[in-house]
Amino acid sequence: MQNLTTVETDAVAWLRTELEDPEISGDDNFLDVGGHSLTFAKLNAYLGDAHGVALDMRTTYDESLAVAVAKLQPLQTQGTAQ
Repeated sequence: MQNLTTVETDAVAWLRTELEDPEISGDDNFLDVGGHSLTFAKLNAYLGDAHGVALDMRTTYDESLAVAVAKLQPLQTQGTAQ
């Protein structure tokens, strides 16, 4: 998994662009800055493609962005046998 600082920086930068708010930081709450379910899905798709991780919805909605990133989960790859 990527460095959490890198993932947090990328998530915040993505949200700043998506929500057109350059003031968003890791200390902000996703919902408080204008995020909603579609934004969450798009952000998770971006983080999955870029870093192979996914945010938990409840944590993202209830906590700061930094806390949500700290609790990232790796994406599960289907069909992988060990």
